[in-house]
Amino acid sequence: MRIMPEELAVFGSVGIVLGAIGAVAGTLIAWVIYTIIFYLLSSVFGGQGDFKRTLEFVAYGFIPTILSSLLTIYVMSNVISMADMAAQDPALIKETLLADPTMQMVTIIGIIINLWSANIWRYGLVHARNMTVKNATITVMIPIGISILFSIKSLIGL
Repeated sequence: MRIMPEELAVFGSVGIVLGAIGAVAGTLIAWVIYTIIFYLLSSVFGGQGDFKRTLEFVAYGFIPTILSSLLTIYVMSNVISMADMAAQDPALIKETLLADPTMQMVTIIGIIINLWSANIWRYGLVHARNMTVKNATITVMIPIGISILFSIKSLIGL
């Protein structure tokens, strides 16, 4: 089965739109999940404070993530259009995307953004949960460290 260039262009455009919607929805879901995790972990480390206030402070840490998502959508649209020109075979397109250095750079930028967000969350927990900087750092770095390990794993292809 041979895919026509017009079909690839439509597929790429639909993918970009769905990716943008998914990025927004994913960020909102991640916001609540991270807040719950930070709230529970901070309780273990002596944090005291309101869940709503924690939710507010965790939101600030997603500002870099939102900026990163916009950058990723832009980069993905360029990479997909290059893949459209490079191959007509869907398996080859996937292989092209995974091997593209731009995609690897997106992963590295994602790790940096995670660390930026972690720094914001650390100080957010200090104020929202009345914690020491040390305990807030431990609280934040447990889930962020796991996330970064998965990113590194995907980057080196394990």
